[in-house]
Amino acid sequence: MDGDKILEGSIKAASYNMILQVAFRIITFILNGLVLHNVDKDVLGILNVRLMLLIMTILFVSREAFRRACMSKTKDHNWHQVINLLWLTVPTVIICSLTFCYIWLHLLELPAEKYAADYKFAVYMFGASCTIESFVEPVYVFSQAFQYVRWRIFVDCVMMLIRVGTLVVSVLYYPAYTIKAMACGQMAVSTVLVVLYWFYFHQQFQMKAKLIKNKDLHPDDPLLALPLNSVLDFLPKRIKGETFIESDLAFLTWGFFKQGILKQVLTEGERYVMTVFAVLSFAEQGVYDVVNNLGSMAARFIFLPIEESSYFYFAQMLNRQIPIEQQPRQEIEQVAGVLHRLLRALSLVGSIIVVFGFSYSHLLLHLYGGITLTDGPGPLLMRTHCLSVCLMAINGVTEAYVFAAMSPKELDKYNGLMVLLSCMFLFMSWLLSYLVGSVGFILANCINMVLRIIHSLWFISGQYQNLGFKPLRGIIPTMLESASLVFVFAVTATSSFLIYPESAIFHVIIGAICGLVVIGAIFYEEPELMRTVVIAVKRRLGKVD
Repeated sequence: MDGDKILEGSIKAASYNMILQVAFRIITFILNGLVLHNVDKDVLGILNVRLMLLIMTILFVSREAFRRACMSKTKDHNWHQVINLLWLTVPTVIICSLTFCYIWLHLLELPAEKYAADYKFAVYMFGASCTIESFVEPVYVFSQAFQYVRWRIFVDCVMMLIRVGTLVVSVLYYPAYTIKAMACGQMAVSTVLVVLYWFYFHQQFQMKAKLIKNKDLHPDDPLLALPLNSVLDFLPKRIKGETFIESDLAFLTWGFFKQGILKQVLTEGERYVMTVFAVLSFAEQGVYDVVNNLGSMAARFIFLPIEESSYFYFAQMLNRQIPIEQQPRQEIEQVAGVLHRLLRALSLVGSIIVVFGFSYSHLLLHLYGGITLTDGPGPLLMRTHCLSVCLMAINGVTEAYVFAAMSPKELDKYNGLMVLLSCMFLFMSWLLSYLVGSVGFILANCINMVLRIIHSLWFISGQYQNLGFKPLRGIIPTMLESASLVFVFAVTATSSFLIYPESAIFHVIIGAICGLVVIGAIFYEEPELMRTVVIAVKRRLGKVD
């Protein structure tokens, strides 16, 4: 795949993934409101914090390193060696499942007696579901490398429907069994995921076999470019004249593995602190999680898909084994341009979230959860989250570039810095939560994000200092964009103090007008962005081929 095709595939993946994430988050948003009004807050804390942390910990620690390593420069892979490496995820997941399930059952504080039995059942089911899910890794990574975007979206939708159906039925008709129902639903999701992927590629390889017999009729069919010919090729095997696993790839995986543990602590640090040190009750954890999910919706359904697709693009375009000065200048110029545009777009989106989040957090929480969320630290939590989301947007793309560009030795060295950041983050989370309550978790995360961004900017600046490209200038909006944001912040903040809550509708109208002002300034300063939007709209209306 050349650079243009990789970029096109990355953009398509980000677009489809964003649509799916938007749909998923909207549904989750509605369901959390449903749960909030029909189930005890303790159940919300057990499901959304304790059990979700268990499954995220097992899967991230055990498989993320393999996925990242095997997605680097996929066109250069010996896929049989890659598949052999990916099968190591199965014993890794088993070890992680046994370890973390034991910790969750015997070392952490258990819920109240009436929930204890259901909680233990759920822990066992979640551990088993992770083990089942590990059997899809070779097929999943292969599908990602060859950009089976629509298939992934379809499978994710099926999984989402199973989860949603299970939760709705249990909450509305069997609220006393919600924890057990969600555990069974997770087991069903993992099983369906594995079956669907293996069956789909069995069908794909059968189609490829037919195409090979009639190659002259379909010479450009993408199936013919697949390096494997049967689902049996997804099984581990010895390779004549080659090592069982490529040593460089194994070393890179080990580096990502150590880094993954630290990154998981950094990403979910506040949950680990509140879980291990029990600084919040399960009910308090449930409310915090609802506000946290509301505050980070943009990060999850916009920034995360962009981060994943950006990493894929940068990993394909950059060769981590060769200094950037020695790589093709045309490709590096394209990479620098993409990085600049990404940083500009995300910095603008993050700034808009901060500006409007300050003035409309209370209204959003009131509409969603009523006095349950607005009475207390909820509005302050939401406003602080907006700042965290802005930092998260910048950090996601800069780290995606850094992880794709670093050599294996640099990645291993970076782990030392991650250890320091992890320890500092955990300490700050504990200290600030002790001093200022639940908002301290978000403040600690903001401090952590700033430090990670500073390191990424230092690395990127060092790479491009002798090449004449300035991709980091994309972080800073233009003067007009900045002025419009400051003006809108002043107007909406004044409205929130003088007009809201007496006239919420008028407050919303002011916000809508201010939003148009900001959008107008952005389109005026970013003509390329405007052209992209116009073309996209015309295509949607069928006016452009």
